[in-house]
Amino acid sequence: MNKQITSDELQAQLNLKLLERLRASERRYRELVSNLKQIVFQLDQDGRFVFLNQAWENITDIPIVSALDQQLSHFLLETDRPEFNDIIAQILNNNGQVFSFDSVLIGEDDRQIPVEMSLNPQLEINEITGIIGTIIDVTEHKEMLDELAMNRERLFLALQGANDGYWDWNLETDEVYYSPRWKSMLGYRDDELQQNDLSVWSDLVDPEDRESTLEQVNQYLNGIIDKFEVEFRMRHKAGHWVNILSRASLACDDNNQPLSPKRLVGTHVDVTERKQTELKMLKQNLALEAAANAIFISDPDGTIEWANQAFLKMTGYKMDEVVGKNPKQLIFSGQQEYEFYADMWQTISSGQVWHGDLINRKKDESLYDEHMTITPVMNAEGNITNYIAVKDDITHRKQIEKEVEKLAFYDALTRLPNRRLFMNRLKQVILNSRHQQSYSALLFIDLDHFKNLNDSYGHDIGDLLIIDVASRITSCLREDDLVARLGGDEFVVILENIGKDSTDINNSVVTICEKILETVAAETKLNNITYSSTCSIGVCLFMDEYQRAEDILKRADTAMYEAKKSGRNAIHFFNPEMQKELKSRLQLEQELATAISQQQFQLYYQMIIDQHRDVVGAEVLLRWQHPDKGVVGPDQLFPLIELNGMIIPIGEWVIKESVRQLHRWQQNSETRSLTLSINISALQFKKPDFISYLSMTIDRYPIDCNQLYLELTESTLITNLSSTKEKIEKLNSMGINTSLDDFGTGYSSLSYLKRFNVTQLKIDRSFVKDILVDDGDLTMVKTIIEMGRNLGLEVVAEGVASEQQFELLKSCGCKRFQGYWINRPFPLDQVDTLLNHHKKNKSLHAS
Repeated sequence: MNKQITSDELQAQLNLKLLERLRASERRYRELVSNLKQIVFQLDQDGRFVFLNQAWENITDIPIVSALDQQLSHFLLETDRPEFNDIIAQILNNNGQVFSFDSVLIGEDDRQIPVEMSLNPQLEINEITGIIGTIIDVTEHKEMLDELAMNRERLFLALQGANDGYWDWNLETDEVYYSPRWKSMLGYRDDELQQNDLSVWSDLVDPEDRESTLEQVNQYLNGIIDKFEVEFRMRHKAGHWVNILSRASLACDDNNQPLSPKRLVGTHVDVTERKQTELKMLKQNLALEAAANAIFISDPDGTIEWANQAFLKMTGYKMDEVVGKNPKQLIFSGQQEYEFYADMWQTISSGQVWHGDLINRKKDESLYDEHMTITPVMNAEGNITNYIAVKDDITHRKQIEKEVEKLAFYDALTRLPNRRLFMNRLKQVILNSRHQQSYSALLFIDLDHFKNLNDSYGHDIGDLLIIDVASRITSCLREDDLVARLGGDEFVVILENIGKDSTDINNSVVTICEKILETVAAETKLNNITYSSTCSIGVCLFMDEYQRAEDILKRADTAMYEAKKSGRNAIHFFNPEMQKELKSRLQLEQELATAISQQQFQLYYQMIIDQHRDVVGAEVLLRWQHPDKGVVGPDQLFPLIELNGMIIPIGEWVIKESVRQLHRWQQNSETRSLTLSINISALQFKKPDFISYLSMTIDRYPIDCNQLYLELTESTLITNLSSTKEKIEKLNSMGINTSLDDFGTGYSSLSYLKRFNVTQLKIDRSFVKDILVDDGDLTMVKTIIEMGRNLGLEVVAEGVASEQQFELLKSCGCKRFQGYWINRPFPLDQVDTLLNHHKKNKSLHAS
């Protein structure tokens, strides 16, 4: 049975359903509000929080429960509170106005949060009961605005620093902004040219450039060209034209998308000065390119950056062969000494201009003379940025100068210096000899019976002989010596700085004179005539004895006539003592011819010991057992046999006897391990059959070649570098050792170690002599020993004169020793006696 519902009950049910709907709506509202990112709040009439959503804690890190019942102004900056309280009062006074308020919210740990606040009145039945509102954290927005402002400031400063003008063209409104610098570039103040459209630019730009510039704008905007960059002219307020370089691009966002409205933003740069400089440079380049002088420009290191056509024509190179290269790689001739270029670089690197004459080489290897001026180019800081070299080809001028010099100072027939040049040089040599206290010599040479040749065959044949003799005399001299023709058949030679010791001087001068006699006397072909001439030589030595060149020439001439009186083809000294020594030497030469046949030569031996004082070998030395003069040593013997050519047969005799002796030693158990060293002269070594003679001798007297050492001097090595290297390689293949004698005395010894595969170095006695008292000599010896050890070479110290020297050398790492402390050279029959004596001394020393 259905119960009837009263109206009150129905109303109650309806109210209950409505309440449930309201509660559901409120839940949904609170959920919505709670999930908002901005703060939603409700204030009572005292401005206190009565509601806050979760965003409050998310933004401020302050718990909601701590903020409720607190006034909102409590969480604002103290400076903002008066304005905020005034807004609250206005809202509560029924004016119904909605307020926005920017402030800073104070969060946990006094953290300041920039915010935007919206405040609305809360109405209930036409009565304002409180305030509701939202708070938005604008930190990121404010940072973005700050960065944008900073970027604008940076752009302004950059443009200001670059002194560039700036313009901003709104392509949709056609408004244009012109910066103050844009205007001042054309002579205007910022308060002038107030129109903000394109007409300002159009009125000032050169009409001839206007259309082409706007066309480039259109091509850029339509994507036809990738960038907008154009030069045009604009009229200055003062009336002249200014060259402008303008660059522009579309303003885009971070994603490279054009901003809206679309804007074209660009700069103006005044390039008037640059254009003038470019024009000036173009004119200068045209002038340099067209210049008759050869010119190149290099960087501070000397690398060529540019050269003109005259330089290319002068040297024969192309431009791509020159640029990037150093002149030394292209035109260096090697005709100038190192000091020449050192002086050049010292001058220009200090900022000074250098000029001078030098010889360079073209691409085709031909030489040419040039005069060069090098000017350093420096920047504002005083640093060198470039060098400019201007060159004149003076080959023709030099040739003319040489011809003039030849006419004035050289003999027309022989091309030798004439009397005038000779006398100038002799005066200078007199001063040098006096200053250096060193002897020089003047040789006066006159051909014997020259008049007979002229009378018999005519002056043409006589002239041919004079030319031939001039060449022969020159071939006998050192590079620094001077030979001149005084006239007719008279020649003079100046030998400068030949020494201070009378014996050395005599040997040197006689050696040269005898070589001249021998060379001049050799047969020659004069057209169809075979002729042999001789000459007479007068010698005058001088240091500070004579004041005038004429006095020395007169005395040499007098000595020459004495040589003719003695039978011609002879040498005569003006100094009686020298003449006496000369006669003695000539007699010795005559007796030397029979020395081999009469078995007057003898081999002497000097022992070589190791660091343990054991005898490990010997050096064989040549002595002449003269029947009247006794033993003739090497100082007298070798200059004689080298000059007259007897060193070849005597040297072969030494090799034969030495190999035979080494063969005998190797047959004896007591001497089987000894090595033997033989000195080989340059003349002997350069003979084509040297190796074959040595091989033949070894075949005759079989030996272990590893115990044979051939000692060569630097003068031997440089006689013919390629041939010398080939011979040393053959000796090495035979097992024969090569030793570089007198090491350290030559200026290029180190280069020989690289070029030639020698086995042993012998430290010259001049270094060993003073090692106990001279730190410089000791350092040199240590260096040679260490170098030899690093290169795997044996090192022998020569000239060891005391046990103290031996011990010091041993402490430096030397392992081979030779000298008078060990033994003086002795003949073969004393070898056994010396070996036994040495063993006994070694035993006593050990005990």
